[in-house]
Formats: sequence, structure tokens, C-alpha cells
Amino acid sequence: MIKAEFSIKLENPKEAYEALKPDLENTERFSVKVTPKKGELYIQIDAKDLTAARAAINSYLRLINTVKEVGDIE
Repeated sequence: MIKAEFSIKLENPKEAYEALKPDLENTERFSVKVTPKKGELYIQIDAKDLTAARAAINSYLRLINTVKEVGDIE
């Protein structure tokens, strides 16, 4: 099992979390948990293997970047 945890500083993490909620789904290869905290969005990923971990991390970083750009959340 591969575990990855990281946080991204945002002015409005709760807004970003609400925008990401529809995409927060677990699969056979990984599970994800996103938690808005004061000034940051905290992401936890548990994956079966390194390939799944990398794919999940890249996917959620892209989604967060898109949410940030579209919603102008900083």
C-alpha cells in the first residue's frame, strides 16, 4: 500500500472542497480523502501500487488547479 499526503494553500479551501466533492470517489486501485482546513486543502491518497498513486496524485492536482483557475480561488 502506498500512502501520499499533501496540502495546498488556498484562501478559500472550503469552496475548493465543495467544487471537488463530485469527483471524490474511491476506486479499486486507490481511495482519496480531501479535508478543508484553515488556509489549506489537505489530501490523503491510499493506493494499491505506485502507478495508481501517481495517477491519483496527478488527477487531483489537475482538478484542484482547474478549480482554482475557474473559480479564481487563491
